[in-house]
Amino acid sequence: MARNIFTKLSVLVFVIGGLAISGCKTVPVDILSASAPDNLLPNETGSFSITTNADAKQPVEVSWTFGDDNSSSGAATTHSFANPGTYTVTALATNNNGKFSDSRSFTVVVAPAPVPASIVSLRANNMSPDTRTQVRFTASTNGNAPLSYAWDFGDGSSSSMASPTITYSTPGTYTVSLKLANELGSDSRDMQLTVNWYEAAICREIAELDAVLFTRNGSGLSDESRASLDNNLQILSECPNMNVRLEGVASPGERRAQELSEDRARAVEQYYESNGISTSRMVTVGTGLAEGLTSKKEGLSQYRRVDTVIIR
Repeated sequence: MARNIFTKLSVLVFVIGGLAISGCKTVPVDILSASAPDNLLPNETGSFSITTNADAKQPVEVSWTFGDDNSSSGAATTHSFANPGTYTVTALATNNNGKFSDSRSFTVVVAPAPVPASIVSLRANNMSPDTRTQVRFTASTNGNAPLSYAWDFGDGSSSSMASPTITYSTPGTYTVSLKLANELGSDSRDMQLTVNWYEAAICREIAELDAVLFTRNGSGLSDESRASLDNNLQILSECPNMNVRLEGVASPGERRAQELSEDRARAVEQYYESNGISTSRMVTVGTGLAEGLTSKKEGLSQYRRVDTVIIR
């Protein structure tokens, strides 16, 4: 009877011992699921989390590295990235004093913040073009692509190119405008451009135009006078930027010297005007009676004249 009791007690101890051994078994940590954003904007906060097996031996410690020299801890955390780029984020879970571990990595793309279209400046590669000079316009811009361009050159023409060119056919001051747009917004800016007539090299080199002579007390143009003025007309036509002063002179002994000098200057002005020279390019003056010597040839006939003086 005593032997049977001992045997039962031995079996009980063995069973109890087995349970005790089984209860002390360490269960490694295992990451079952994870969550992280795929894309963020600079300084946008993202949420990161993992879940681990519930039967893992406690405590379970979780640490995070974000690929930008920053770190965090806990099964759930948040983080923002200051700069655009592609970052590798890693979650590391450990237990049993680091003996067991599991990890999960994510790729997070931080894209630049959306930028509406804006114009920093407008430029022309020639700010003083003439009517034969091609002008190229460019713009310094900001904004997410695609950007759309709408140029207005102020002469009725336009372009949708980023860097268009134009040759103005008429001189003047033009307002050139650009409207820039993308899906986030638009901007516009204007600039002024002054276009001059094309000027041949002779226009910069010539120093003097022909004078015309008149009969005594007369203000009518002779054939010889017209021939001299025709020479001047050719130069004035080729040099649309050239302006002149018409100075009428009367010689000693002529009647009504002041009035006569003015009539002579107006006769030349009318001849130029009738042949296509705008009066806006001419200043007409009568200087009255000539005094002293002049740079012209000697003789009183040389005082009965009109000089076409180039205005620089």
